[in-house]
Amino acid sequence: MSILNKIRGTNIGFNLGRAFLSNRFVVNNGLYKKAYDKKIKKIIKNWNNKPPMSLDIGTTNACNSNCVMCPHHLLKEIGFMDMNLYKKIIDNCASFGIKNVVLSFFGEPLLDQTIIEKIKYAKEKGLNVSFYSNASLLKPEISKQLIESGLDGITISFDAYSKEIYEKIRVGLNFDVTSDNILKFIEMRKAMNLKNPTLSLVLVELDENRKEIKKFYARWKKIADSVNIINQRNWTGDLDKDSEKSFHFKKQRRWPCAFIWQKLVVDWNGDVVLCCDDWNHREVLGNLKDKNIEDIWFGARLKEIREAHLNSEFNKVPLCLGCNKKTIWWLLN
Repeated sequence: MSILNKIRGTNIGFNLGRAFLSNRFVVNNGLYKKAYDKKIKKIIKNWNNKPPMSLDIGTTNACNSNCVMCPHHLLKEIGFMDMNLYKKIIDNCASFGIKNVVLSFFGEPLLDQTIIEKIKYAKEKGLNVSFYSNASLLKPEISKQLIESGLDGITISFDAYSKEIYEKIRVGLNFDVTSDNILKFIEMRKAMNLKNPTLSLVLVELDENRKEIKKFYARWKKIADSVNIINQRNWTGDLDKDSEKSFHFKKQRRWPCAFIWQKLVVDWNGDVVLCCDDWNHREVLGNLKDKNIEDIWFGARLKEIREAHLNSEFNKVPLCLGCNKKTIWWLLN
């Protein structure tokens, strides 16, 4: 699987993989369906009755950018997770056997003034800790604290090769500042003779940046620990998921999403939502102020949703019905 992931992490590999997995003549082939169904059943059987592999914890949903592909401006309430609630969740992760936490969901974690304390607490409990960031606030002082905190990884959303396109997409941010922050972070980590936190870059493929992707790879693949291209999420339901550019082209069969067997997402107020696309809490599974992770993970509603996916009844889960994300089960174990 590591070989497939490395191939997917290249520009050519990403495009070839998407072309293959979006081709209805391939994915609707009887032999392919049989092999893929067998793979999915094997993985799910191995995952059943186990804790989530990871928990995404949105310590805040505040953000300092207004990205063109993001509906963040539609949020009705902005907040930061209370430290007592956070510690309760981390303690629950440790007791339940969850090994990985991602301290971000739908906001910029570096706006959370207690993020370093939160990282250290999770590390004290033996957890692998990472988060997503736009890196606009990744100044040398906070970089040093993050490196010393024991943070395992940081993934930076950096959506363009050029200043013009970057600032057109990530409205409110400065390309030169962000780029300089990334480079200085890597230099500082090297000077401290450390490999962690790993630093990965992610680019969301959009009409605005599509022509820059090749240059983006060439620029950053030897600087960052990894570079990945991802498709735009259908957060607002405005994308045509039935177009041939979509992984869920209407003439293809749609398979279950692995996310609902792999991980959970909790927002700053304790709400556990179905997945990382549920920014406006359309499918709340419970709240960790009064429930444990186990209650939700093995709960009736999540069981219903999993069964709906296995039976291709996505209409029973409105959030999933409009989703354009596709699990590549071949990459999973």
